[in-house]
Amino acid sequence: MESHAEDIIKIINNDKKRQELQKNDITKGYAEVFYDNVTFERKILCNGEFSMIMPTAFDVIKSEYIALKWDTENSPEFIYTNETLDINMTFSFCSDEHIETDISKIQKSMEKNIKEINENITFIENDILETKEGLLISHFSFPLYIQKQKILEVLFLFFVNHKCTVATFHCPYSQKRDWLNITKQMILSIQLE
Repeated sequence: MESHAEDIIKIINNDKKRQELQKNDITKGYAEVFYDNVTFERKILCNGEFSMIMPTAFDVIKSEYIALKWDTENSPEFIYTNETLDINMTFSFCSDEHIETDISKIQKSMEKNIKEINENITFIENDILETKEGLLISHFSFPLYIQKQKILEVLFLFFVNHKCTVATFHCPYSQKRDWLNITKQMILSIQLE
């Protein structure tokens, strides 16, 4: 049986979480990220395929910077990044007719694929999200090491006009606490155009 003091502590902690979520509600147009105020706006992405609320400072990466982060042959189709190139979001489309369309089967398959690539992976989140419009999105977040740097990888998949959209979000792992919630809000803000 819990004591009255434990109940009060739970109430205080839940209130702190609620205040944190409200403070970083990107639909208000701004959020505090790693002790800095970041502005957000709805942007139409990927040649008008869909829109999403994302940082105002995110823009299409300049082609000369792609080689710094990706193998240019295998780089994502669309890359949006901040000015310092340390936080980015990518999108690629797969139009193969043989791709599974059941989101729960995709979720299980992706989880298996991720674990095959790195058997020691520990998922921070591994779920299926649903937008207000009813769009189902397979969603994973986990730590990843790239060039000896620990980053937060958020991988999500959804369907746009019968094409599977594979998307990622990357930021320094030190900013995980702020970006985890904000990234989920960004994903849930996706609207098909």
